[in-house]
Amino acid sequence: MKFQVEKTSLVQVLQRIQSATEKKSTIPILNNCLIKTSEDGTVEFSATDLELNLWTKMGAMVKTEGKTTASARKLLEIVREIPQDNISLEATANSRLIIKAGRSKFELSTIPPEDFPNINLYQDLQLVKCDTAVLRRALQKTIYCIPMEEETFTAPGLLWHSTEESDYRFVSSDGHRLAYYEVPQAAFPGLEIARQIIIPRKAVQEMLRLLEKETEAAMGVDERSLVLRTPSTFLSTLLLDAEFPEYEMIIPPERPYGISVPAEVLYPALKRVAVVTDLSYRHVKFNISKNSLELESGNPELGNARDIIDIEYDGEDFSVAFNVKYVLDCISVMESPTIRFEWVDQLHGGIFIAPEDPGYLSLIMPMVVDSQ
Repeated sequence: MKFQVEKTSLVQVLQRIQSATEKKSTIPILNNCLIKTSEDGTVEFSATDLELNLWTKMGAMVKTEGKTTASARKLLEIVREIPQDNISLEATANSRLIIKAGRSKFELSTIPPEDFPNINLYQDLQLVKCDTAVLRRALQKTIYCIPMEEETFTAPGLLWHSTEESDYRFVSSDGHRLAYYEVPQAAFPGLEIARQIIIPRKAVQEMLRLLEKETEAAMGVDERSLVLRTPSTFLSTLLLDAEFPEYEMIIPPERPYGISVPAEVLYPALKRVAVVTDLSYRHVKFNISKNSLELESGNPELGNARDIIDIEYDGEDFSVAFNVKYVLDCISVMESPTIRFEWVDQLHGGIFIAPEDPGYLSLIMPMVVDSQ
């Protein structure tokens, strides 16, 4: 195997497959990517952690066909440091991958390609075109609530299910907060999700990366897997076999109280009062009174902060505390000039919605804090 390729394109491809490799695995081959050249002038790159598979291709000047595997991380590090625009790669008979550019030469150890796991490309699965902008927006608005793998409050993935109104709803929750985004099923014409599915957090991250610059994509779902294909890249992931909590039970259907605040005013104010918070004192208090929203935060070691925002409100005084990062996270993904905060009492979660972004809802559970 021998080919010559342009550096920028190679860096982009290697960056794309990085997180699909399993860096903590005790199986060495999972740290490697499979590289395969073809006579038609294409080079294929594959990576897997046995749950998430990624395959992509690029054009190159192929001199000889072949395949090998090498460390995906080290290959990227080497290529990044090479100053030349053109790079030559060659697999040798003594289990080495030679990388040359100008007067620089690197050798990487390889593992026989026969040891690389077989990646299922789901050739028999029917894929349907999807609205990439809608899918990207749905993932962006919900990924921040997906818990890390080690957390056990809820399923570490993104719930995707149909609603009674024939929409699709994407839902995430880490037990302290929840976010969902509804989109019309027409954005995924022909896609059938007969039941709910849960997409692992890592796969959601990779789907977002893949959709950053893509305007065309097709999807397919079977009993165990989800597939996303673009003109140059294929991604598949095993779905989580887990139970997602009955999240609708914690969303108050009626919220008798509420205020509206301009996003361009609320977000900077929250950022200001967050300066005196830390891991031990993470809260911001919403003190709501007649025509006034006071944001209050404090730390006995650092000090405290207050910021007052004028609002339209003529109800009873109300105070509640939230993790300030959670509030900032939910507001940052809203595409609306106005943020609406609604509540029932201090025991129920506070609801953040956006009138101009109607498919989105965020719930944040209140914090119990000592009065300062």
